[in-house]
Amino acid sequence: MGEEYAPARPRYGGFAICFAILMALSCVPLLLTALPPLLDYPNHLARMSLLLGHPAADLQRYVAARWAPLPNLGMDGVVPFLALVMPLEWAGKLFIALTFVLLAGGTAALHRVLYGRWSTWSLLAFLLLYTRLLLWGFMGYLFGCGLAMVAFAVWIALQDRHWAVRAAVGCLFALAVYLAHLLAFGLYAVMVAGYEFGQVWRLRKPIVAAVRDLAIGGVPFLPALVLMSMNSSAGRIVYGNPLRKFDLLFSVFDDYSRPFDVACFAIAVLAVGFVFWRRWVRLAPELVLPLLGLLAVYLAMPSQLFTAAGVERRIPLMIFLVLIGGSRWQAAFARREAFFMAGAAAMFAARLGVIVAVWHNAGKLYAELLPGFDTLPRGGCLAVGFGKDSIQVAKAPLTHFPVLALLRRDDFVTTLFAYPEQQPIALQPEAARLATLLTQDGLWYAFVENSTPLSPAASSALAECGHVAFVDPHPFALKNTAGLVPLFVTPRFKIYRVAAASPPS
Repeated sequence: MGEEYAPARPRYGGFAICFAILMALSCVPLLLTALPPLLDYPNHLARMSLLLGHPAADLQRYVAARWAPLPNLGMDGVVPFLALVMPLEWAGKLFIALTFVLLAGGTAALHRVLYGRWSTWSLLAFLLLYTRLLLWGFMGYLFGCGLAMVAFAVWIALQDRHWAVRAAVGCLFALAVYLAHLLAFGLYAVMVAGYEFGQVWRLRKPIVAAVRDLAIGGVPFLPALVLMSMNSSAGRIVYGNPLRKFDLLFSVFDDYSRPFDVACFAIAVLAVGFVFWRRWVRLAPELVLPLLGLLAVYLAMPSQLFTAAGVERRIPLMIFLVLIGGSRWQAAFARREAFFMAGAAAMFAARLGVIVAVWHNAGKLYAELLPGFDTLPRGGCLAVGFGKDSIQVAKAPLTHFPVLALLRRDDFVTTLFAYPEQQPIALQPEAARLATLLTQDGLWYAFVENSTPLSPAASSALAECGHVAFVDPHPFALKNTAGLVPLFVTPRFKIYRVAAASPPS
């Protein structure tokens, strides 16, 4: 890129101050609630408590830690260590903040290595921190995406270093991204491959140099591929409606108010499209192939891949982050840049205001519901029932809220995440049997809808477990309460003791 196109940019100090202010503002919602209202987050937090050390004696008959080099350890490999020096609640929040730093910082770092200067344009990444992926609680993937952005920036920065240095550093980053999340690792590999092939094409490298550079680009991924070959994957591959590929791009702005979020997304797309069309903003040639590669993967990706659901909806975030980090505003239009960034700042403030309001209200609801766990005995078992329509992003999601009984009462909860391909937590035979018999939808149909009675084996397992909780995003009532003694009943969260079970002493 010629120097005549180099716009005036803030010095590092000015950029760092802007970055720090935006990061601090982005973390404000984390201070407003003891439990971030992210769908899967309570389940993740319960698992972190198990990984901190040996569970309580009563819990050891249900679960055990089984560490392995799984490609989904982004949260598992960080939070337990943070929790050694701070409360687990704050360790989880700090992990979310670190994820924000990696996503926004990785985008800024990519821009820096491509153009040699820091840019306020790269701060557009802050608009993409609160996305549908975060609200679902896909923490490992988001952390992996942040690592992948940093790793990609480092890979480009080392392009003129000795091949051994580049390969060694690349191996460390590739392993880190792989262990954080498999899909993030795959996207990182696509970006590196696109970059290296693009360099061969753009620079018209001789065949020997081209083969050498492509081989060096592939070396860092070999250790991770060896680990991948040791892990088995099971499950289905399901493709959704291909027309949804257009709709799922909106997931990067889809938070709590559909009309407001659609309006923001439309304004952002039109504004960014306009500045590219007018050539006020240009994309680095080195990133054309990486972006095309990510787009091709997005178009080809199924909606479910083995045990991972919503796979295709996870990719647009990476596409937009690379687009932001890989482009820049041209100097001749500096005044227009200031106007554009002022509009982006206004949108950031408005969207963050919505997040703050929602998380504040969610925090108040959780504070009202948490005492319900004190009605449970320690070291027991809690079955959980919810309907299939309950698994959705809400302003205060409750689907996995009952799993917090594991933290507060050392109780085994039947909906605890314990998939061998994804988590380093294994269910003991007794727990696996209870979880298999006491399915969440089976309990929901039997008691809330009163449409399908429990099988004799499930009824016996429920009596053995002793307690059951029901949750739903909307107020509900049980149509069948036979054999259930209410312990804590609210419109959306209810705990019962099974009459056949002995009450706590």
